[in-house]
Amino acid sequence: MVDVNENSLSRDDLMRILDNSFDEIFVVNDKGVVIYVNNDACERHYGIKPSEVIGKTVPYLVSQGYYSPALAPVILQEKKRVTMKQETRFGKKLLVTCTPVFKNNGEIDFIVMNSRDITHIEQLIRDLDITKKLVKQHKLEVEELKQKQINCFKEYTFLSKKMKFCLEMVQRVALVNSTVLILGESGTGKNVLAKDIHKKSQRKDGPFICINSATIPEHLIESELFGYCRGAFTGANKYGKVGLVKLADGGTLFLDEIGEIPLAIQVKLLELIQEHRYIPVGGKDHQEIDIRIIAATNRNLVKLVQEGKFREDLYYRLSVIEIDTPPLRERNEDIVPLLYHFLNKYDLMYKSSHEFNKQCLDILMNYSWPGNIREMDHLAERLVVTIPQGHILPEHLPSKISETQTYQSTTLSLSKDLLHCANSFIEREKDSILQLYKVLRSSYKVANALNISQSKVTRIVRKYSKEQIVD
Repeated sequence: MVDVNENSLSRDDLMRILDNSFDEIFVVNDKGVVIYVNNDACERHYGIKPSEVIGKTVPYLVSQGYYSPALAPVILQEKKRVTMKQETRFGKKLLVTCTPVFKNNGEIDFIVMNSRDITHIEQLIRDLDITKKLVKQHKLEVEELKQKQINCFKEYTFLSKKMKFCLEMVQRVALVNSTVLILGESGTGKNVLAKDIHKKSQRKDGPFICINSATIPEHLIESELFGYCRGAFTGANKYGKVGLVKLADGGTLFLDEIGEIPLAIQVKLLELIQEHRYIPVGGKDHQEIDIRIIAATNRNLVKLVQEGKFREDLYYRLSVIEIDTPPLRERNEDIVPLLYHFLNKYDLMYKSSHEFNKQCLDILMNYSWPGNIREMDHLAERLVVTIPQGHILPEHLPSKISETQTYQSTTLSLSKDLLHCANSFIEREKDSILQLYKVLRSSYKVANALNISQSKVTRIVRKYSKEQIVD
């Protein structure tokens, strides 16, 4: 026989249970007067003891700013369970469930309000919402970058052997996942080749992320590349930042101007290439990453290694496959087709029509193009925008191009004049030798008279005169 009294809880036991409940238990009678609130929860949520709350009405507590909104009046009117959010004067966010307890006659006897602190959960929700927005923004940025991957040589066939070789290399290396180092002067199209490798690879549906090391301040390169954790440094975004390496996950990371990367960052790049992992700034754990790395530079990395400005081990890791892009001056066959490619591009863009004059083409063919393809692209846009439709003439060209051609033409003209003068001098000298020889009859005397060698006199007389050499 079980003794019911042994399993019953005393009033004190019940009060201890309620007071030690983590959730707040707040009881209001049918007049809206507080008749109970558990101790610990009351102090946590409102900063006061239960004795300062019990006996006070709900409207009074709301008017004093202890919490809002007031739920008891809603329950007294609707007579059904309601769940709502409240905020206390300490900034606590509470999820409150109000349950009416009825008398036998169906009227409300009192209301039991169970409140749970969801401040931390609310913050997590806000953080999650911000994170989702950031991810969405990053996706849009990646998509924009992908849309900008327009090959300026689309449907164009190179004529020079050097560029054909480059494109053949692109075709071959696109099929593998090896690291590629693209070398060449500024403006030779290294970034275009990098995009072509990506677009022809199995990663073509993944992102193509480019970072130009020369355009980012040295102290920001690490955080731009690898991102940073929350609170990594003063002034950092409190939610942290996703780096370009992470954005390139599943695709290609193009490190343009790799020769400008500081030595301190080169160590982390080496780990990224070798281990396919990295640690964000301010982080402790490695993050695994699936990327292909393509690097490019217009600098002599071997010389930088010798000068101690570039890590030798990183150089060998980057240069598994090297592609050297030749400058325009070494591939004259491509100049005219490229000129018309860019001219047509901007004619289409600005709804105009232009043609190069033959003399103008000759000048451009003989120009050295120090800025390479980039310079040609800019020149074509300038000509289309600034010149009315029709023929582009030599006088329309920038002075640095026309002056170069004038100098070359002047040099050529001077060379012709000098050649003419030299020929005239030689002809007069020959006549003088022959005439003197008829008078003096001695090669020795002619040589002394004209201050030339005797052998020269002998050679001229034998070649151009029927006279016999006497001495």
